[in-house]
Formats: sequence, structure tokens, C-alpha cells
Amino acid sequence: MDGFCKSSEPVFEKTVFVEGISGGVPVDAPFVVDAAELREKRGGKYILLNISDRTGRGTCKVWGTPDHGVEQIEAFCRAILPGEVYQIQGYAKVFNGTCEVNVNDGIASLATPVRGDLLDPSWFTYAPADGDGVRRGLARMATRIEDPGISSLVSRVMNDAPGFFEAPAAKVRHHAYTGGLAEHTLETVEIAASLAGAVCRAEMDTDVLLAGALLHDIGKASCFRRQGFSFVALPEYTLVGHTVLGAAALMRHSAGVDPSRFSHILHILMSHHGPHGEVQPRTPEAWAVHFADNASAFLRGTCDDVDGLAPGEGRQGARTGKQVYRF
Repeated sequence: MDGFCKSSEPVFEKTVFVEGISGGVPVDAPFVVDAAELREKRGGKYILLNISDRTGRGTCKVWGTPDHGVEQIEAFCRAILPGEVYQIQGYAKVFNGTCEVNVNDGIASLATPVRGDLLDPSWFTYAPADGDGVRRGLARMATRIEDPGISSLVSRVMNDAPGFFEAPAAKVRHHAYTGGLAEHTLETVEIAASLAGAVCRAEMDTDVLLAGALLHDIGKASCFRRQGFSFVALPEYTLVGHTVLGAAALMRHSAGVDPSRFSHILHILMSHHGPHGEVQPRTPEAWAVHFADNASAFLRGTCDDVDGLAPGEGRQGARTGKQVYRF
């Protein structure tokens, strides 16, 4: 008698990807749920989901049906596990220029994630950054540091942050994908170096500038953990903050660095949020890193908001919160 052979092939089919979703079409496919947030609406609540697959990230609003009360919507939201794959059943609609998936009857599919053994992992990891190229770029910028103590500081701190090359740079707005933190760091250090080189008679401390840019977000490496096909923010992300965690990492490796230059690097890290941070930049190097950090984050968000627009189209950018347009 023939035995029953369990197939190792994925059972679920995925024919709809984020990049192919357009307004007015039904959606019934598995997606990673990167985050779930309960939002208020008139007379009740709904769930805002950030969804993704290998082609990109999208937005999904879970309304439920008139039979679903507030308590039921809240229960569905609490049960959702970020990083897991769920079958999203709804229809796509363009709202404020952005295409999003609306879920009504399909809310039942959010009760349980899809089993991992039924899925092809290659469908789901969104990692647009060139990991190898980013590593080479960061190494190239680090070799420009001439002071042995500062060079060693950068090396020790980065080697002590094992999640640096995998973690995202943010939860949603910019570089919010696998490898995003390292990619954002490379952009920041390259922009900061260019700014310093473009200002006449600046006489900036290039070693301090480079080290500050390379390490400005190092605390984020310990703010995320991998869960399923995505990353989730740890409590430290909001309860402590990545600047404090980064400063602690620097303090552990301060030996061998000139105290004055070390303090300057620490100041750059603590003040890189500029006017919005608790510590304000007070040196040209600190301002250069702040402007570079801001440029990398905002331009990445703008590029992502413009992506997918046809010439002559505009919309409210989901990441920047600004109106964007493609000529």
C-alpha cells in the first residue's frame, strides 16, 4: 500500500504583491504584517496595518463589518503578531493619492497567522539595500579616519553591535527595512563629509566628523529584534531612546581616545536630532551630521513616496507627510 507523502512545497499561492496592488481591485493574498495600530474613527475604531512582501511596503485598513463592535476590533488588533504572515482579504482603494487595502469581511483571516511551513520565504523579506555594497562603503569611509584611537573606537563600537547590518533605521518612516540602518548610516557619513568639504575655510575635525556620523545611530542596533519576516521595536526604542543607548556604547569603548575628541564625538551623537533633540548641536561638525542625518532620512522618505507615481501624478506622502509629485 502506498504511504502518504507530505509535500515540502508551499501550499499557499502568492500571485498578488505589494508593487502590483492598484485601486479598485480585490486583494486576497498573504503579506507580512510589520505593525498593527488601533485607530479612532467616528463611532468606533479600526486597525491600521503596515504590510509588506519582497516587492515593497503598503498600508491596510481593517474596518470589519457592522457586526463587529469596538471590543471585537480591539481583540483582533491585540492578537496580531507583527512579523508574521496573514492572509489579507479585501479590496484596494486610492485614498489621498495613496493606494491602500480595505478589509471588511476578511477580518476573520487576521485571527491566526499563516503557518510558516506553508509559505515560500523568498516571497516576504523586503530588503532593497545592497548589503555588500553598504558594508564596503562603510569600510571605505572608516578608513579615512587618520587618528588610530578614533579609528579603533569606531571599529570596537560597531563590532559590539551585532544587529547593526540587519536592523531597520526606523519603525515606519525611513529606511524601515532589513539593512536600513546600515544604509542610512552610509548615506549620512557620505553627506556629512561632502558638506564639510563644500564649506570654504571650515577647518572641521574630519576624524571626529566621520566617527560621529558613523556612530550617530548605533544605539538603534539594540532597539530592534527580528520576529518572523520583519523586525519589531523593543521597549527600549521609546522608553530609553537610541541616543542614550548609543552614548552608553561609546562610553564602554572610550579608552585610547583623546578625551577632548571623544567628548566631541559623544556630543555629535547626542545632538544629531538638531533642534528637535534634548541636546542642541554646538559645533560645525555636529550641525553637519545633523543636516546629513536629516537629508538621508527625508530624501529616502520622499523617494519612497514618489515611487510608483506616473508622470503628472501627485499625492500626500505616507512617509514624509508632505505633498509629492512626479514630473
